[in-house]
Parts: sequence; C-alpha cells; structure tokens
Amino acid sequence: MYKALASVLFLMTELVGSGQSGPVFHWTLDESSGTTAHSIGGHSDGALIGGTWAPSAGHHQGACRFDGVDDRIILGSCDLTNGAGAITLSVWVKPDFITGMERTVIAKTLGTQAQDHIWSVSFVNATALRFRLRAGITTHELTTANSSIFSGSWYHVVASYDGASMRIHLNGALMAESNTSGSIGFHPQAPASIGALSTGARPMSAWIDDVRIYDRGLEQNEIIDILLEPELTTAIHMDRPYPLDAGRWMVPKGAWRDLQIRDATGRLIHARRVLAGTDILDLGDIPTGLYLICLSGDGTRTAWPVVVP
Repeated sequence: MYKALASVLFLMTELVGSGQSGPVFHWTLDESSGTTAHSIGGHSDGALIGGTWAPSAGHHQGACRFDGVDDRIILGSCDLTNGAGAITLSVWVKPDFITGMERTVIAKTLGTQAQDHIWSVSFVNATALRFRLRAGITTHELTTANSSIFSGSWYHVVASYDGASMRIHLNGALMAESNTSGSIGFHPQAPASIGALSTGARPMSAWIDDVRIYDRGLEQNEIIDILLEPELTTAIHMDRPYPLDAGRWMVPKGAWRDLQIRDATGRLIHARRVLAGTDILDLGDIPTGLYLICLSGDGTRTAWPVVVP
C-alpha cells in the first residue's frame, strides 16, 4: 500500500520520460569561484554581484549564498521564444531568516513597482509566496496563505502558468491557483535576476540552488519528479527507510537519534527519538499525501520524501 522512495522515483521517471521538453534555462549554481553562474547549454550565463558560492552547502551539490542586502545574479532577458505563452519557474531555496518584507527569489522586471514585473517569485508576509506574471497588458498576482516555512530548511518552490491558470507549488503541494489568460510576450529590455531585483532592491537572505525556467506549465507529476530527484547532498550513499507492511517502515541504519515527519508545507506531523536499524515507524494513521522523513544524529541531518497513497 505504501510506496518506498525508490518506487516513487521509478514511477516519476517513467512519467516524465515521455518526450516532454526540459528547461530552456537552467543554472545549477554549483560554482566554487569566479563571478559567472554558468547555465546548462550556455544560453544565458549569469553575473554574480556580491553573493558567495557555497560548493558543498546546496540541495544539489553547491548553491549560492545571498546576504539580503543587495546580492544578486543578473541573468539577461531570459525571454521565452519557443513556447506557447506559458512558463514554469522552479527553484530550491533555504531562507536564512524570515521577515515580513518582500524578498525576491527570482524575477524579470522593468522596475520596482508591481506593474513592472514580467514575472517573479518572492516571499511576502513572512512565510507566504507570491507569483507575479504579466499576461497580456496586466500584471497578475497570486499569493499563498502563510505556510510552515522555517529558516535553515530547504524548500522547493514552483510557479507555473499554462495559458489558463497560475499555480504555486511548495514541496510538491499545490498552495494557490487562479484562472489567468493572456500572452507573456517578449520583453528584452527587462533583465532577469536571482536573489533580488536586477537593481538590488527587495533582496533575499538565503541559499538558492538549481534554478530552472521552462517554456510550458509543468504537470503535477513533473514537479514531484524534480522534488524527488536523487541528488540530495546529505542523502547520498545512505540507507533509506525500508517499507515493511501495512504502513510500517524500518528506520535505516546509521547514527540517528531523532526522527521527524513533516508534510509538504514543512509542518511538523510527528517527532520522537529513534533506534536506528531496529526501530519501526508506523505511518498507518497519516492521511494521503507527500511527506518528508527527517533523521538527525551526530551532526548529520538528512530527509527522504515518501508518498502515502
């Protein structure tokens, strides 16, 4: 009944491996020196202004650290010329601290006012997410309710538009949706940026990793596939939770002492001490959904996504 991570990964790989196009722009942010954020394929290398590289501190290997003052990466125009007026923005982000001010994760803007945004994703009201998109002649806003977002934890944020709806996903869960229509168009005069607006305004204090831009609206299964990619830095070469029966899982071997279960928004569902390699975790009473099994001990922390069908 309950699927192991390996099964989920296999399922998602099958679904996504059906000929759908990959990202038009992709910055892994795995650099260790210099001021160039290299894009896969070299379509739009970014210029780092003020930030620092963290080669081993990312969700996928390295990441870029932004200080929340004026650090940013300038990406160029990043106009989408091959799509049908749709877009998906996918970013891994670890906030350094939570504040009430608007903080930019990624944006393409003509200025600092709301109507100047071609598209953008930001944190607002401390733990809410906002997706702005100019469709036609109007810049639309979609904002989630406040979520259980904590400083020092990684979150996968996806903002998408398929020509009919704007959506925001957080850790694979749909957090907000609204009907929207209109063409995004081309805006070569509007620079895109990561970590702040291109001017340095509305900066984010955070680690940011694996930034992708697609020229289509991703499906739910594709978003889950990105979330579950087996590249989590702290989980490499480690045993995984093993499914037994009737919703019971064996805690993997290792120097683990504390266990947490969190839902897709980061909300704590369950916490207790564990005995690695012999302890059994019962998920039988947990509702259907996507969860993270988080383990810590001896200075090591890791997490595995698990789908409860």
